[in-house]
Amino acid sequence: MKSPFLRWLFDVKSIPTNGEPARLVWEHPWPAWVWALLFILLSLFAIWSYSRMTGSRAGRGLCAALRLCLILLLLLIISGPMLEVQRESVEQDWVLMLVDRSASISIQDVDDPTQPEAPRISRDEQLRAALDKNAGLLDQLARNRHLVWLGFSYGAFNLQSSAQSRPAATEPAESPTERLAMGEPAGPRTSINTAIEQALQQAAARPIAAVVVFSDGQTDDPPSRALVRRLQSDAIPVYTIPLGSDEPIGDLAVGRIDAPRRAFIKDRVPVNVQIDRLGAANSSSGATVKLIDTGTGQTLAEEKIKPGDERDHVTLTAEPSVAGQATWEVRIDSDVKDLIASNNLKPFSIELVDRPLRVLYVDGYPRWEYRYLKNLLIREKSVKSSVMLLSADRDFAQEGNDPIARLPRSPGELADFDVIILGDIPANYLSPDQLEMIRDHIAQRGAGLLWIGGERSTPHTFADTPLADLLPMRGELDLQPLSQPVTMSPTPLAERIGVLRLVSQGQAGWPAELSDSSTGWSQLYYVQRIEPGQLKPTTEVLAQTTNMVNGENFPIVLSMRYGAGECLYVATDEIWRWRYGRGEFYPDQFWIQMVRMLGRESLSKTGDPASLEVDPRRIPIGQSVQVNLEIIDDSLIQARREAVTAMVTDESGSELAELNLLPQSGSESRFTATYLPQSVGNLTVKITDPLLSKQTASAALEVFAPDDELRRPQTDHNLLASLSAATGGKVLSPSELDQLSTIRNRAVKTRNPITERIWDTPFVFAIVLALFAMEWVSRRLLRLA
Repeated sequence: MKSPFLRWLFDVKSIPTNGEPARLVWEHPWPAWVWALLFILLSLFAIWSYSRMTGSRAGRGLCAALRLCLILLLLLIISGPMLEVQRESVEQDWVLMLVDRSASISIQDVDDPTQPEAPRISRDEQLRAALDKNAGLLDQLARNRHLVWLGFSYGAFNLQSSAQSRPAATEPAESPTERLAMGEPAGPRTSINTAIEQALQQAAARPIAAVVVFSDGQTDDPPSRALVRRLQSDAIPVYTIPLGSDEPIGDLAVGRIDAPRRAFIKDRVPVNVQIDRLGAANSSSGATVKLIDTGTGQTLAEEKIKPGDERDHVTLTAEPSVAGQATWEVRIDSDVKDLIASNNLKPFSIELVDRPLRVLYVDGYPRWEYRYLKNLLIREKSVKSSVMLLSADRDFAQEGNDPIARLPRSPGELADFDVIILGDIPANYLSPDQLEMIRDHIAQRGAGLLWIGGERSTPHTFADTPLADLLPMRGELDLQPLSQPVTMSPTPLAERIGVLRLVSQGQAGWPAELSDSSTGWSQLYYVQRIEPGQLKPTTEVLAQTTNMVNGENFPIVLSMRYGAGECLYVATDEIWRWRYGRGEFYPDQFWIQMVRMLGRESLSKTGDPASLEVDPRRIPIGQSVQVNLEIIDDSLIQARREAVTAMVTDESGSELAELNLLPQSGSESRFTATYLPQSVGNLTVKITDPLLSKQTASAALEVFAPDDELRRPQTDHNLLASLSAATGGKVLSPSELDQLSTIRNRAVKTRNPITERIWDTPFVFAIVLALFAMEWVSRRLLRLA
């Protein structure tokens, strides 16, 4: 309605002048039959009103018609006549685009079908390529629907601003990955259930056409039944786009590394490597584990893992030749393309010392084992030995590189030795002070003690002496020999700590001929019978009899930690018999590896007034770790501290927690505390107590998340498929994103008409007044009043 006069006449204010054509509607509409009945009744009433009056019939009929019109007009006014202009609004439906941004999306497991030999691309690269390829389709969806881009890992978060959500048709072409703030995939975990719930909450009370999930399916929070029922009841389909390889591809990773902190040059340094087989990693393919000096790039040692080999530990043995602080790294080179390159390499530090290993060897009489072991220590250039034979005459010149005329009588004299070898000697030859001095040297200074059992004195004469604590067995120590000759075989523990690896024909390991009794020379005719039940709880068996004796395998080489040091016990003195098969080759390697292992343990304590360790060194977050401090310097022990403080810091040096290490029961030199890490990463525990503030006692701790994305590289496309099937959606490959255009339109159309009441307008008032006046004038003219 554009005419100003008509707008005034009908008092039109709300209806726009350029709107749609207006139509007449009723505020209180009555059915047609009501109007018909009222018209008949009112017609009869109007006729009856003038039927008994005098006057011409035509005049009375005119008056009756005017009254009928007046009453009908009043009824129309009561019905509420209005002018209405139709207006309709459309609320666009929402499409929720959920993009996985967890760390597992960075895994490279996607092959290019056109280039099988090309390097794999990551799941993130696959995602970005699919989005960029379908940029036009996604822009069209954004113009026709309300497209919401959300990233998710442990929860959902926005990837765009509101201005970016609706690109105009005239905007220059720009890829979705450029418009979206996707960033690098680094989320610590994937929670699909929480992400969808948060997305639905963000779109509450709005028409949702579909939820589109880009993910590899790996999650520790799968869609719950309650969420699936909600999607079903609201008829919201979930379209899933699986990322990553359909076939499960495993990964080999460098796990824990056990290596000495210090070692001698020209020593055979064992580095024990734990191999983590992540995901679907199996033994169908091989790999090479290498130990590399990062300073020189030299490969110090390598071990081939052949197909079918399911070992989870590998021991690499290096022989360094240059002293100083060095950084080594363990690297896994897989025969096939590996998933996660970052976990195939792990560096560590080691200090290499250029000085001879100092050994004190004491034996009772010149038995065959003494003769050959003494000669070995003398000719070994990396060893500086002092040998004492107790049965020798006074004028006998004691042997060794550094001969001595008597045994050490003070801790200072004994401190020169890294390893002590006690052969078949009577305990009463050593004074009580010397026995206690040796025990303290092992326990506090970390020296190594090597026992060589014999028929005369060792170990039974040490039963009631301070050195009984350093024997790995208890109970009756008058050990009888086994009833028959035996051969020896190492246990898996020996392999892990790098001993009893006797090199034969270029192969590192235990030669089979040493466990074969048919050779004759490999048999040991004297082996002490140590019952397995006699072993102390902390004793570990490094070698045992190959053949059973009376239905049991008996231990021959035993290892036991005592304080800061290590004790080895060899229950035979017939290793020299192996000379008949291979000359000095096998006996030399057997004994020198034992001595060097004990020497490394001693070296790791040398010069440290205190030793700080954490156990275990690598733990999942949420698991507690024990922090152990041992004070070695006697002058520090005399301070008698009630507690020692330590600080836990992260890689950036930020302080995470302060620990109070309390004394262990019955000890003045050992302190302990329990720590529960609250964050992941490489942490350092360092002593901050004023007593040791100038010392360098520290320990490294690696804390990882048990749900670490990169420790579970496999995809779970079945989970995505089941979610789509349960909600009526579809599974689309990244190359099928064009099918998103078929998502059902759930836009809501809302009628919002504009109305204007006209029953109280001047026009209606004028008509009522005109009809009333016409009836009254007609009555006056016809003299009916």
